[in-house]
Amino acid sequence: MKSKFLKKAGAALLSATMLTNTAAFSTFISDAADSTETRYEFEDAEITGTGSIKTDDAEASGGAYYFLEGNSDTATLKVTVETTGMYELSIRYAAAYGEKIQNLYVNGVDQGQISFTSKTWADANCGSVKLNAGENEIMIKGNWGWTNFDYLTVKPATLPDIKATQPYTCDTKATIETQNLMSYLSEVYGNNIISGQQEIYMYGPHDFEYEFEYLKDTTGHYPAIRGFDYLNEANILGYGTEDGTTDRIIDWVKNRNGIATASWHLTVPVDFTNYNVGDSVTYENATYSCKWDTDKTKGNTATNFNTANVVKEGTKENEYYLAALEELSTYLLKLQDANVPLIFRPLHEAEGSGGETGSWFWWGAAGSEVYKEIWKLTYKTLTEDYGIHNIIWEWNSYNYENSANWYPGDDYVDIIGYDKYNCTVYLEENNWQPSLVHNDSAISSTFYGIMQKYGSAKMVSMAENDSFSTVDNLMSEKAGWLYFCTWYDGDQESNHFLTNPLFNTKEDTIAMYQSDYCITLDELPADLYTKNGEVTRTTAATTTTTTTTADPSVTTTTTTTGFTFEQKSYKIDLPEDRTETDLVFEIEGAPTASIGGGVGYGTNAKDWTNLEWSGNADADGKLTIKVDISEIPSTITTAEIQIWWSNVWDSTKEAADDADCDLVKSSFVKRSSGTVLYGDANCDDKVDLSDAVMLLQAIANEDKYGVNGTSEDHITAQGLINGDCADPGSGVTALDALSIQKYIAEICTLPVYTDSSTK
Repeated sequence: MKSKFLKKAGAALLSATMLTNTAAFSTFISDAADSTETRYEFEDAEITGTGSIKTDDAEASGGAYYFLEGNSDTATLKVTVETTGMYELSIRYAAAYGEKIQNLYVNGVDQGQISFTSKTWADANCGSVKLNAGENEIMIKGNWGWTNFDYLTVKPATLPDIKATQPYTCDTKATIETQNLMSYLSEVYGNNIISGQQEIYMYGPHDFEYEFEYLKDTTGHYPAIRGFDYLNEANILGYGTEDGTTDRIIDWVKNRNGIATASWHLTVPVDFTNYNVGDSVTYENATYSCKWDTDKTKGNTATNFNTANVVKEGTKENEYYLAALEELSTYLLKLQDANVPLIFRPLHEAEGSGGETGSWFWWGAAGSEVYKEIWKLTYKTLTEDYGIHNIIWEWNSYNYENSANWYPGDDYVDIIGYDKYNCTVYLEENNWQPSLVHNDSAISSTFYGIMQKYGSAKMVSMAENDSFSTVDNLMSEKAGWLYFCTWYDGDQESNHFLTNPLFNTKEDTIAMYQSDYCITLDELPADLYTKNGEVTRTTAATTTTTTTTADPSVTTTTTTTGFTFEQKSYKIDLPEDRTETDLVFEIEGAPTASIGGGVGYGTNAKDWTNLEWSGNADADGKLTIKVDISEIPSTITTAEIQIWWSNVWDSTKEAADDADCDLVKSSFVKRSSGTVLYGDANCDDKVDLSDAVMLLQAIANEDKYGVNGTSEDHITAQGLINGDCADPGSGVTALDALSIQKYIAEICTLPVYTDSSTK
């Protein structure tokens, strides 16, 4: 890609400073100030509204803190720094009345929402923001109110390189066109921003081309990305199926060489109880909403569709969702047949306004655990059952404290998107009625917060937005959003996201689209989808580079990397009754890796205790561990699953190489009081081939055949104990099934010990 120089007047000096991108910006940041951390007490803040300074908590710094009570209360601190640059903000708080969300303002500009979850004093990382040399104003503005604030700390930020460590498709069978698009996106990431625009819905206040012709007439350019929605065409309720979404996607990509992205506002019948799958329902009698009752405990009142049943085989909800996926697949396969890749963003904005009960869409109504299973069901059904491999999977995140709870995992996500709507504010004088305030912040704190929350594994985009910021703000704050995609102009001035100057002024729109920092349709490579490319996949201690061509043959080169494993910790809540209870957890890493760690608990460093564990991953890199937690005192309510090492033996070097791994899932299993008969996985008092089959089923499909599986033939807790017949205590793996088969063939006795140290 050619070197970029801003065409926008007045930006030449900035672009020269930022020309070398990461290197130049690192210098810019390191010159900002020294590494000193400065504390600002909230009792010294300028406050408005009903909030007040309290002195009733000795644990508060200086014995005083600020209680933000109302949804429009504000507390403003004056922060002074010597040099303009990026600074990291952290706030000590206590959400004594439960999880709350407030807004962070820097020099009068809304930087987005911050969630506060801990009922006791804790620190919330607010991300990195740009501060100017001299005095700055940092303000917390009430959104949900009822939160205590102790102090703010400010220190120069150390920003990571804007580079995804997994810039390849999670689908290893992705089409050449899809891999080429992914490769191009990774080239752009951190160097430019790609322009995007969402098209209007069918039967909207204007035609599909309105926004795009406005941009062309105003700036001389079309956006590179066009946003679509399968709300109408891909539904099984019968309305709007003639809107032609798929044909427009094909035209945009094949005839105009653009990039396509699509969401899917899948609706369900409002009265699902009396609905028969396959019947038609009018749009007025369908919904994609989640409306909570006033105390947010009774679930979705917009429909009686039970979201939790979507992942339960045999339920009507499961039947409905699979039928919807089948309908969707016909259009995605049509795209695939036309060699058209798609950035697909289903099940978006699941967390909604935060927490487990903040969703405004039905697919988030049952909480994060169910949502992740719905995402995986969607991914596996489309890729494995229907053979769809032209998708770049984009998942929506927020920057709340618990947002990562909703993440389906690196194996199911390609891009992480954030939907930015911060030009809407709630003013004290009109309480909960929104008003519009122009906000062109680059919200760098949100960008880096999301980037760091997921370990920089994936590229981060602004998948939807009201304002798209400005070139100056994006570059000076080094907010390296992969792309933006402005929402369409709706049916009233307050939702004209593209043309209302309270969102995007004409001057800002022209400056953005005419700058070389922003990539427009005419600047996309002519060989975007047809070039030969390389896709590099890094897993554990190896890097695999795949050269893709129009020829079906594939060349693969594998080399060893210098990966260094660092300890990982995962907090878990313990059950009240833990007698005769095992903590069972699954780790995924490198094949055959030796992995070890501990389950740690205690109230402080002096009484900290570790229950150590270790084992070897199977050929697929999976390891199941079982730890007896009966000895953990009932006064301890939380523990940590810790991974201390993970390595793979290299016989050519006679040494072990570190390999990455992660905790996938954990659960608590009550042990049976029955006698252990090693190998008897199905508990029929004998050991035969059916026991090996049951173990393999439980390993391959834990959701269906695991100890908490949905199938009537799932393995029991006692069966899990019996089946752990190779190195008992190491957890059930394929080695146990193999040992049973060897036992049947009279090659060994049970249990089998592969390492004398485990006897």
